[in-house]
Formats: sequence, structure tokens, C-alpha cells
Amino acid sequence: MNERNFLIFLNSIGFSSENSLKILDHLLDNEIPLEDFSKIDFHEEKVLVPRSQKKLEECMDKFELIIEKVSEECIKKDINIITVLDEEYPESLRLIEDPPSVLYIRGELKLHNPIAFVGARSHSSYGKVAVNKIIDDLSAYDFTIVSGMAYGIDSISHRRALDNNLYTVAVLGTGVDVPYPKSNQRLYEEIIEKGAVISEFPLGKQANTYTFPMRNRIISGLSKAVVIAEAKDKSGSLITARLAAEQGKEVFAIPGNINSIYSVGTNKLIRDGAMPLIDIEDILTFYPDITEDNKENEIINLDADELVIYNLIQKGINSANDICNNLNNDVFYINKTLTKLELKGIIEKISMNEFQILK
Repeated sequence: MNERNFLIFLNSIGFSSENSLKILDHLLDNEIPLEDFSKIDFHEEKVLVPRSQKKLEECMDKFELIIEKVSEECIKKDINIITVLDEEYPESLRLIEDPPSVLYIRGELKLHNPIAFVGARSHSSYGKVAVNKIIDDLSAYDFTIVSGMAYGIDSISHRRALDNNLYTVAVLGTGVDVPYPKSNQRLYEEIIEKGAVISEFPLGKQANTYTFPMRNRIISGLSKAVVIAEAKDKSGSLITARLAAEQGKEVFAIPGNINSIYSVGTNKLIRDGAMPLIDIEDILTFYPDITEDNKENEIINLDADELVIYNLIQKGINSANDICNNLNNDVFYINKTLTKLELKGIIEKISMNEFQILK
């Protein structure tokens, strides 16, 4: 028995990181061999509450079986495990108040200038446009986009990162082998292929009301800064913002329409001291060592008509109807030119009738 396997065992039977490290620290501080943990009443030693002590007693004889089962599952599903005792454990997580004792990883965990994007599951078209624009602008630099793979802003952030060939890390509120939500199965697989999916929860763990707030501290803990894209007045994203502030991370909030319920939380964050995120120069200030990637920008020639419409969209005249009115031209002709710009990858449709610049 070693300390690493001991933490994996405790995690696998449902012990929190806090309790797992309390148990291990008690054994080490009192120079008790790990093999003798079953002889200790951790409740009497004021380490565990009675219910936790009972759970430990029920599983004491299954140590070898549990470690063997976890090892087999990890090999079968290509899952890597790192513990807080390992050198490759992210240094930024060691510094938070409640570091995860164990991390399960699918993919390759790399953290180059990590920045988190979180926001509402329900969001406005403005929220999607804002996140896409910011991540598009960040793609010229070596950033890692961290988020939680939830519906809404989280999924949008991962997808845009992948589209821009940015490395991305998804922190799950389930076991790393349980894609959640199920509709994100394809996104989950793409992140594993091009980034990493991680979780502190044991294999097979399903989502519940406490797992998502718990994983939020890891999202912020991994990152140097956190961007809150959209948030209602009472939103889980605000939990991440609070945790980030407590961890000493920079919190950015995207300003929003004061009439939108999705901007109440972000606007209040700005009022209370969060940094308003207007453009990526605000972010780059907090990453002084970052350098622009030497990506060759593809030069695409636009004809005169395409260039006129491109310039209008760049100015914010981005709906087909407004473009028609501005140019006093036939809607069929305008739509034909918009389609040509889409096919060239210059613009993209963000609603039934609106477009935004891609490059």
C-alpha cells in the first residue's frame, strides 16, 4: 500500500478530497503505517464524523479489490490518474483552499496561459456572439480555454476554442467517463482528442446538486483569469466568480444590456469590482509573457460587392434586411453575396437573419 493508492481508494469509495487528506495527514503526522488504517477509529481521533467512519469501516477489507478495479477501468477507457502527491499535478491547484486529492484525465492535460469561460446555460444571442468574438481574438495567442462543458456558454466556449485550434480543458461535474449532458457526447470526444476532460469524481459518478458547485473551484483554480460571459442574478457562474476572487484570480465580466435578465449578474459583478471585458487587450494585460502565435493569416480576395457588405457587417449593420436598406439593393442579391462570404469563411450566421465577421 502506498500513499497514492490510498488517496485513490478513498476517492473511489466517495470520500471528499478534504476528508481524504485529513485521514492521510493524521496517519503521516502520527507515524502510523498506512496498512494499519483499519485499526484507527478516525471518529474518536476527531478526524471524521460517525457516518464517514462507518463508510470507511464498510470498505476497509475491499482496498485491493477497489484499486484493481479502478486500474482495470482506467486502462480500458484510456484514463490517466494523478494525485496531489504527483509531480505532474497542476501547481495552481495545490494553492487553492480545497485542492482535489485525485484527478481523472482523458486526453492530455496541458495548461498554457489558462483562462476560464463560464456563463449561463440559458443565454442570449449577444452572449454567444460576445464569447465567440473574444475567443476568436484570443486565437492569435497561445491560450488554454477552460470551462465546464455544460449547456450554453460553457459548450460555446469549448466549441469556439476547438474551431480556432486552441487547446481546451473541460472540468466535469460527473465522473470523467460520464459525458454530461449526454447531448454533448460529440463535443466530449473532440475535447478528449484535441484537449483534455478532467474530473475529481470517481469513475461512474453521476451528476447531482453538489457536484457542479464543487467542480467550479477547479475551473477557477486551474485558470489565471476567469471570464463571466452572461449570468442571471442568482447563477452558478457567480459561484465560480466568487471562488476565483477568493483564489486571487482576476475576474472579468462581459458588460450587457441592463434590460436583459442574462446580464444582471455580470453587470453587478462589474459594479462590485470585476474587470469589464471590452476587448482582448484587457485580458492580455494579465498575461504579460504571452506572445502572438506565428499563424499565417490566409489572405482571401474579396470582390467589390463582397467588400462593401463585409465593411457594413464590421460596422454593426449585420442583418440582411438592414444591409438591403443601407445599399438599396435587392434582397436576393444581398443573400447571394452573404452566402459567398459564408462559404469563404469570412462571416458566419449567428441567427436567422444576422451575421458576424470571422476574419
